[in-house]
Amino acid sequence: MEQNRKKNSGFEDFDRKESISFGHYLEESDRLLFADSYYDGEAGRRRSEIVLLDRKSGERRRISAGGEGEGNPALSPDGRRVLFLSTLPGQGRQLFVYDLETEACRQVTTMRFGLTDPLWSPDGTKILFTSSGSDTMDEDWLQTPADPAEEARYRRERAKEPVVITDLGYKFDGLGFAQPEVMHLWVVEADGSAKARRITAGEANFMHGAWAPDSKHVLCESNLYCDKSIGIAMDLLYLDVETCEMSRVTRDKMVVSYPNPVRPVFTPDGKYIIIGILDYEGRKDLNGTYPSCTLYRVTPDGKELTSISEKTEECLDTVQFAYNAGCGAGLEKVRVSSDGRYVLFHACFRGECRIFKTPIYGEDHRPVALTKGKYAHNGMGVPKNGKVLLSQSETDVPESYVLLDENTGGTELLYQSNEDWLAEKALSRAEDFFFDCLDGRSLVHGFCLPPQNREPGKKYPCIVYVHGGPHPFYTYGFDLEMQAFAGNGFGVLFCNPRGSSGYGDEHRKIEYAFDGSAYTDIMQFVSEAVRRFDWIDGDRLGLTGGSYGGYMTNYAASRNKRFKAFITQRSIGNELISYASSDMQGDSGAYPTFGEFMDHEVERSVICGMEKVDAPFLILHGVDDLRCPVEGAHQLFVAIKDSHPEDFPVKLVLYPGCAHNQPIHPGQLRHYYRTMLDWFKTYL
Repeated sequence: MEQNRKKNSGFEDFDRKESISFGHYLEESDRLLFADSYYDGEAGRRRSEIVLLDRKSGERRRISAGGEGEGNPALSPDGRRVLFLSTLPGQGRQLFVYDLETEACRQVTTMRFGLTDPLWSPDGTKILFTSSGSDTMDEDWLQTPADPAEEARYRRERAKEPVVITDLGYKFDGLGFAQPEVMHLWVVEADGSAKARRITAGEANFMHGAWAPDSKHVLCESNLYCDKSIGIAMDLLYLDVETCEMSRVTRDKMVVSYPNPVRPVFTPDGKYIIIGILDYEGRKDLNGTYPSCTLYRVTPDGKELTSISEKTEECLDTVQFAYNAGCGAGLEKVRVSSDGRYVLFHACFRGECRIFKTPIYGEDHRPVALTKGKYAHNGMGVPKNGKVLLSQSETDVPESYVLLDENTGGTELLYQSNEDWLAEKALSRAEDFFFDCLDGRSLVHGFCLPPQNREPGKKYPCIVYVHGGPHPFYTYGFDLEMQAFAGNGFGVLFCNPRGSSGYGDEHRKIEYAFDGSAYTDIMQFVSEAVRRFDWIDGDRLGLTGGSYGGYMTNYAASRNKRFKAFITQRSIGNELISYASSDMQGDSGAYPTFGEFMDHEVERSVICGMEKVDAPFLILHGVDDLRCPVEGAHQLFVAIKDSHPEDFPVKLVLYPGCAHNQPIHPGQLRHYYRTMLDWFKTYL
């Protein structure tokens, strides 16, 4: 029996786990098209390629232009060609079209700064895509690939230029200071017979493009006219592809753009556009709480605007912020059903990432859930013949593709990623439970992931992991980081305290995330988990989290003696630093004087309680983080070091080139996880 026991997973599995994205189902031939990222043992690194899988024979055809990092495949409307992106030496990321019958592959762009988000026109003759540039840059120059030396010189010269700032919203995490290069829309002939044409103009971003059914017009979201400092929402624009004439569809309504954009989509007859609109009227109405999103039906001229997604007890929002549902990359969140009568969309209900449908026409717009159960669905393919491709994962099952019946909600498994890996790994399945908050105002949903190959009667240390946001939520999705901790002998506890979305408007109020309510919820959850699961060693608990989760780690560290070790990741330490140095600037308007505002910001900052920290404290932070500026990490470290004995365990680890995320570079990420694991193993 012992010989057949599956192996525990570990952080080395990040290199080896298969990741799938941009799925398409070819129903007539029962084939799947998708991008596949996997570990190449011979080369010793990860590869990304386009796969056409014959489900009957199991044959896998590779679609390639001979480049690196090949991805973003999309099937042409006639099903005969595939567009995709590939990076060739000295050319950057370019667009290619592959013929499924002849297997011929044609390069159709030579963009200097590469491109993203390519989309077929409905008639299959043109391709819309996004690329950076500015109005002052010549289109021919923008379509002339730079050799590496020229590109390096250009970047060095750009880095020397002064940065002139006149408005808020002048920087963004991962991008840095706003530059003349903004995102523009381009159109190119699918057969590569002519150079691409830029169809947008203005020093603004144009993104999330979509074609009209006539293949002569496109939609996009842009901050050309609206307040650029808002960031989370834009206007919807309507463009003539031939004349490049732009018209503004929305004016007093803000189309959701960040952090979970909803691409606008036309009804099949072209009369209406389906968009997600945030339920607020302007910056002053935001007050910190991310507004809910409602689906609307709007005419291209903007004159008719009708809500089509009523809020119900099961469907609270039409944008979901799943924190740990790492499936569905490259798939859309909103689609029109294959019969043209309904909108299919994602929404969360108590930790479930469900698919709902709501009527486009008529008077009754109450959404109906098509999927229910302990799954995470996070992307949809193109609906056809009453069925639509979905991504799906579970707490112990990585992403898969399933086919959803639009009428019955039934699903059929088409492809399970990581089958070989799953066969040998002892992945844990999370158990979940609900409990009432101490003040009776809400309930909290918690999850417990046990250690892999857990031995009966043995006690195990646990890591409490707080999600970021605070508005995202933990779902029933697969999380490899948590599984790696479980494979190293730790249980992982995670919950959705107040401030999280998916549990009602009252539950997600932003004030609860910072007034001590969420902290109380988390501590109550920990006590409840220790009571429910006898394998948890309540004397060996660690606490960690990133962003808001890092803030909560700092907050708890100065108020609680239950945890034996802390790891704070990309966290907020001093609110005054965030006020001016973050890419999400603060607002002092509610205070009589600016001095009172500054005093209050310091008083409520977790930095003020660092002298009370009594357990080992590890700080992990990216040097280029603009969401939670790295200066906050320096202050946390100095405050603890300065107020504690010399031998108190405190460490600061900084990652160059890393923004507000865990490191992307494989070497840095390995170091990051090894550092976390060593810290918890040492002190728990």
